[in-house]
Amino acid sequence: MGISIKNDAVEALARQLASKHGKGLTEIVHEALREKAEREAAEPTLWEKLAPIHAELARAGKTGLVADKAFYDELNGEYERLDESDR
Repeated sequence: MGISIKNDAVEALARQLASKHGKGLTEIVHEALREKAEREAAEPTLWEKLAPIHAELARAGKTGLVADKAFYDELNGEYERLDESDR
């Protein structure tokens, strides 16, 4: 099974590395892909990165405040002005 590299810069880089290390193109591409896969596997997942934040929020507990339309309007600087007769 083969692949076709249609980017001249990628092909040149692969050939340069293969020549420098005295290896074939297949071996150089395989090593590069394996090394990248290993680096990515060693990185924490998104869930692992977010776990400390989630734990901190859980420890903080709920405020008991209602997050209704008025709450979000106030956050966005939108205040409904009601006349005394409208209340």
